[in-house]
Amino acid sequence: MAKEILDVAAAAKYLRITRATLYKLAKEKKVPGLKIGGQWRFSKDRLDELFQEGFRTERQRNPEPEPQKTKV
Repeated sequence: MAKEILDVAAAAKYLRITRATLYKLAKEKKVPGLKIGGQWRFSKDRLDELFQEGFRTERQRNPEPEPQKTKV
């Protein structure tokens, strides 16, 4: 199965952020990307991984409270 590679416009649309924000995040190495011939390219699989890592990190910082046990 071929890996899907996205340009800036497609990656920004996929992430639901502006292209300017994506450029900024890519330059800061907060979003995995590769600049080829002056143009950024992003692996859709790596963006998905980043998204899932964010969820795991958020859950570690703010775990869901355990349900209260009621006495009968």
